[in-house]
Amino acid sequence: MAKKRLIQCPRCGKNFVEKMEEEEFEYAEIISKILKSNKTPHEKKMKLFKWLKSLDVGELQPQENKRINSLLLSKLYAELAKQSMKEYKKLTVEDFNRA
Repeated sequence: MAKKRLIQCPRCGKNFVEKMEEEEFEYAEIISKILKSNKTPHEKKMKLFKWLKSLDVGELQPQENKRINSLLLSKLYAELAKQSMKEYKKLTVEDFNRA
């Protein structure tokens, strides 16, 4: 059974109705709940990553599963590296401003 969901366009602000299957609707609610939580962006990404990794999408061959896990981990590490670099730049600017 399909459910309808009212969505607002982030660009123009217009509302439109989107039809979703029951399972997709549940996934959207979980994702929305995580994104609207009062956690830091890093914590939200970690929570989304854990949820995505636990998502059952059917049987995968061991080699495929290994490849997908490697890809997901590389994306996570890339995000962590970006956050670390931002922190490094922030600390560097603070150090130069004190000098």
